[in-house]
Amino acid sequence: MKKIITLLLLFYSIAAFSQTVEKQEDNNIYNTAGLDVKPEFPGGLDKLNAFVNESYLKAGYASEIKGKVYAIFVIEKDGSLSDVKILRRVDPPKAAALIQILKSLPKWNPGKQNGKVVRVLYSLPLVIGS
Repeated sequence: MKKIITLLLLFYSIAAFSQTVEKQEDNNIYNTAGLDVKPEFPGGLDKLNAFVNESYLKAGYASEIKGKVYAIFVIEKDGSLSDVKILRRVDPPKAAALIQILKSLPKWNPGKQNGKVVRVLYSLPLVIGS
């Protein structure tokens, strides 16, 4: 009986003090070029441009900017956008309005790499005022 109790205590102590391997969450930001599944806006890029232009009109900048504006942002694992930046020369208030519009977008379908949802750096040319 003493041997059984000693063995049980030995196995319990081994189990209690053994190291466990924790899975580290992949927070790397991937480029769209090497992904298995690229992120996409629900409805496609045409719907995205229509949404941005409509929101831009509502913000009162209808005739202020016409042409292409480049935005860069990270599409998170949940489909939300972060680190939104406007890359073209745009006045700060107009750039801030575009950033708010992009942040208010519905969630994207996130990108996947090796079957796992990943963060993706996305560059987007926006056609404004057309």
